Amino acid sequence: MERKYKKKKSFLSCAKKFGSKGLYGKGKNIDEETYHYYLQVMKRLNENFEQEDEKEMFASNVFSQTAGSELELVCNQLVSRVLEKILPFASSEVFENFANALNSDLRIVCTDPFASQVLEKKMKLANDCMNNAQTKKASAEEPVKKELESENEIEKPEKEENDQNHLKFCTEWLLKNSKFVLNNMEEFVNDTYASHVVRTMLQYVSGVTVMTDISKSKKSRDQSDENGDGQRGIMARDKAFLEVLREFTNRIMLWPQFGDLAYNEASAATLQTLILVLNGSLGKLLPPLLDLLYSKCFSQEEGTENTLPYVFQDNCAQRTLEVALSVGSSTFYDKAYEKLFKGRLVDLCETESKFAVISLIGGCKDKEKFSEIYEELEPNFKRFFTEGEGGIMLAIAKASQKLVTKQGNFLSKLLEFSSCTDPEGNNPCLIQSVLRIQASKFSKGSNKITYAGSQMVQTLLRFNKPIKMINSMLSLPANELRDLFCDPCGSYVMDTFVSSPSIGEKSRDRLRNKLKGEFAGLASSRNGSRAFDSLWAASDIKTKATIGQELLAKEAAVSGNQWGSIIFAKHGLSLLRKRKLDWEAFQGQETKKRKLFKEFLSVP
Repeated sequence: MERKYKKKKSFLSCAKKFGSKGLYGKGKNIDEETYHYYLQVMKRLNENFEQEDEKEMFASNVFSQTAGSELELVCNQLVSRVLEKILPFASSEVFENFANALNSDLRIVCTDPFASQVLEKKMKLANDCMNNAQTKKASAEEPVKKELESENEIEKPEKEENDQNHLKFCTEWLLKNSKFVLNNMEEFVNDTYASHVVRTMLQYVSGVTVMTDISKSKKSRDQSDENGDGQRGIMARDKAFLEVLREFTNRIMLWPQFGDLAYNEASAATLQTLILVLNGSLGKLLPPLLDLLYSKCFSQEEGTENTLPYVFQDNCAQRTLEVALSVGSSTFYDKAYEKLFKGRLVDLCETESKFAVISLIGGCKDKEKFSEIYEELEPNFKRFFTEGEGGIMLAIAKASQKLVTKQGNFLSKLLEFSSCTDPEGNNPCLIQSVLRIQASKFSKGSNKITYAGSQMVQTLLRFNKPIKMINSMLSLPANELRDLFCDPCGSYVMDTFVSSPSIGEKSRDRLRNKLKGEFAGLASSRNGSRAFDSLWAASDIKTKATIGQELLAKEAAVSGNQWGSIIFAKHGLSLLRKRKLDWEAFQGQETKKRKLFKEFLSVP
């Protein structure tokens, strides 16, 4: 898992200051001449290259300077940063030579704060090579005709052979390094730097990419409401790679110190990664791992009536529990709920343990269990809604929508908290309040549309009967409705409004009618133009023509705008002005293409 840096200019500026003081980088010290050389390389990397092949030539020249000194140089902060940035430009030959050089002492590379990051980058690039080959193979199997120029046909065999050889190298190199990490698991899991390499290895041998940084800070988590399964993508892996994952899981479960792993920052993050990648690959290994995790880590002290279990007093352990709840089996979930959460939910919501409650709600798959959670928290809904605990309310809304329960009661509560006097929501109070809900009491901008608020509105629009939210939304003045869709967060409400199966065409027509006179403003906004596209795609030819004519009436203003000009060209509005019949035919073709593309994506 890659670690993030500060902005380029900040790093380069600091590096220059270090050099001017005679300090040639953190980590392994290098001589002045070498340091200033890599400063110049970093500066060049921040500039544009006129042609793509210039990048490869530049990379070759830089890596030629590392020959024979690779291990020493990658342990210097400046050099490691430069090599990380330039590695994607390297030719196959350069990449392979450098990879072999690092393997001369892999233990040093894995445990060094700077060299380990270069290794992670190389592992990522090798993994990308494997994924690209897999995607290319799948694409080639599709019955799609491609026309190739004769000169490309001549070059193709040689290029394919080079690609195959590089793919073989990347596969063997990544597997070899993964086995090395496996063999040194006990040392690396608790090491601050090597543990990052372990987590990266787990993702690549499983083919599962973890969606977010599982060691995310409290502050950044406070601004998020993610209740997903933590995975961004899954690629198939052959038996040799999966065997590494299987052996890693078995060995870590047999470790005498397993019970301590969730209470150490480095090893806890490794456990979290392991849980997520097993969920996406070797799912059969997950239940026994979680059972052991509960018995060895979470039930050490289940707490009394007046005390919280110890797992909630340790940030690392709690975060591991959250991840386990998001993907765990019903057996693990029920045990954790009964022993750790039940009867304590409100108290937990008063602390940083609210994140565990959010994970508990998000991971619930049983209506009856959710009803218990709902009823325990319901007396505090108003406080959560008004005092900046919108993350909890959003989790409840999503669970209500997913499990199709408590939806009417929840909407009625929101109407009550919003001081909405109309039982059907025929005034803006409901949507105005919900859009500004805070994920945390520490969030800023209470008068602005928030991410949590936008997510809440979208969730409510997916309820089985969202008419109260629809009525409130369409009772907004036209200019405020336009502003909603021009907002960075609010613009996504349009996507849900035009796609939710719970919203009928009559309601969508009401929206279009409400926006009459505002389409030019919508199309001329960065975020509004995206919302405009969503509404346009969901409209029939007749409605598109009406909207198009409104934009043509303000053509100078719209087409003279950066975003409006894109809308004009994309939807062929100049053709509408000149030849309406041809424009209608063009729109029909576009609709057909989108339908075919949608069907293609839905094919398993």
